[in-house]
Amino acid sequence: MMSDKKIRIFLGGYVNLTNAQNLNCLAIANHLDKERFTVYTLTLFSGNIDYKPIKGVETFKCFNPHRISKYLGYLWGIFKCDVAYFPKREIYSWNSFWIKLLNKKSFATIEGILDDIGIKNAIEASGSYDKVLKSYRQYHKLYSITNYLNTYNREAHSIVSETKTLYLGTNIEAFLYEENHVRHLKNILMIGNELIRKGVYDYLEIAKQMPSLNFFIAGSGNGKIDVQQIIDDENYSNVTYLGTINRDELSNKLKNIDLHILPSRSEGFPKVTLETAASGVPSLLYSDYGANEWITNNHDGFVVDTLEQMIETITHLQENPELLQLNSKNAIALAKRFDWSILIKDWEEEILKLYNS
Repeated sequence: MMSDKKIRIFLGGYVNLTNAQNLNCLAIANHLDKERFTVYTLTLFSGNIDYKPIKGVETFKCFNPHRISKYLGYLWGIFKCDVAYFPKREIYSWNSFWIKLLNKKSFATIEGILDDIGIKNAIEASGSYDKVLKSYRQYHKLYSITNYLNTYNREAHSIVSETKTLYLGTNIEAFLYEENHVRHLKNILMIGNELIRKGVYDYLEIAKQMPSLNFFIAGSGNGKIDVQQIIDDENYSNVTYLGTINRDELSNKLKNIDLHILPSRSEGFPKVTLETAASGVPSLLYSDYGANEWITNNHDGFVVDTLEQMIETITHLQENPELLQLNSKNAIALAKRFDWSILIKDWEEEILKLYNS
C-alpha cells in the first residue's frame, strides 16, 4: 500500500540544457503533482536554458569539469530518491551500481527505433552492440514511447519493454494558435537538428520539383552539412534557411506556415509534429517508424512511404485546399490530446506502481 509521504523521484536529465530528453525531464518536473511527489533533477553549468526554480523541485548543479561532476550529480539524485528515471544511457554502469547498492527503484524509456541508423549511432555511443543491449537492461522497468517502438525493438533486438506505453507530451500552450490561418498551400517548413539524418536532401528535392511553393528550413546540420552553401550553389530560389531558432521564434514562424514536412526515416516520436500541430500546421511524414500510431492519414496529418508519394500528396493539397484546411483544424485536436497536463497522469500512475511494487 502507498504511504502518506511524498514519493521522491529523481529525473536524470539536465533541465537547463536543450536536448529532447532534458526537455522531457523539465516538463515532467513542472507537471508532476507536488502534493504527491518531491522532485530531484540536474542542471549544468553551461546550460543554454534560463531555468527558473520550480516549487517542489530540487536541483544539483553539475560544475566544470562535467566529466567529474556528472558522477556526483547522479549519485546525489539516486541517494535522495525513492524512484529514479533515466531517459538517457549516460554513465549507466555507475547509475546501475548505486541503484542496486542503495536499493532504489528505477525505470527508463526507450525513445528511438533501433534500425540500421539507430543501432549504428547507439554502438558509436556505447562501444559495442552488447553494451547497447546491456544499457537497456539495468532498470526495474523499461517503457517504450510508442507501441511501434515496443514491437520493433523487441523483435529486432530482444529489448523487452512494458506493455504500457509512456507517450511523451509537449507544452501545447507555447505553440497553440487556433486562428484559422491555413487557407491554401504556399509556405512549407522543415525543422530539425542533424538535418542529414532528418532527410534534408529529400526535402530539397521536393523544393526543386515544386518551384511555385516557398520552402523554409530551421535547424542545424551539426557541422555535417552547410545548408546555406547548398542553397546558394544549387540556386534554390524558393528555399530559405532560417538556421537554429528558439521556441518563441518557431511559434511565431508557424503562424505563417501551411505544412510541416519531416522526411526522416529514423525517429522515435518526433514531438515537433505536436508542436506544429498545436499551431494548426499538419505534418507530412514517412511511415518507417510508425507515425500512423498517432497521426491519422488525411485527417490530422499525412503519412506516406516514398518520396514520390510525398510529392503526390503536396500536389493533391495544392489542388484541394479544403483537405489541407480540414487537417489543419484536426491537427490542433491531435496536439491537445498529447498535452503534458494530460499525459502526466500516466507517468504518475506508473511511478506509483513501481514505488509500491
